[in-house]
Amino acid sequence: MARCPECAGKMTYNPDNRLMVCNSCGLSLTRYELDHYWDKVRSENVTVDDVQKKKDRRKEWLDWYSKSKSEKENY
Repeated sequence: MARCPECAGKMTYNPDNRLMVCNSCGLSLTRYELDHYWDKVRSENVTVDDVQKKKDRRKEWLDWYSKSKSEKENY
């Protein structure tokens, strides 16, 4: 199972447009782009902790984004 390099979500293959699509964030990449992206990530020595921090940061942003305008002002 492929993992998304942005949010570590599960990626599935979409045969209609021949792309790997993240079920969590919607990132779409060809298989070549996905492999190249992961090679880049591995060469930068990114740890699992860094991926988790990025995932947590995205969740916080989504929580903030889903709040009403008045709630955002008090945030």
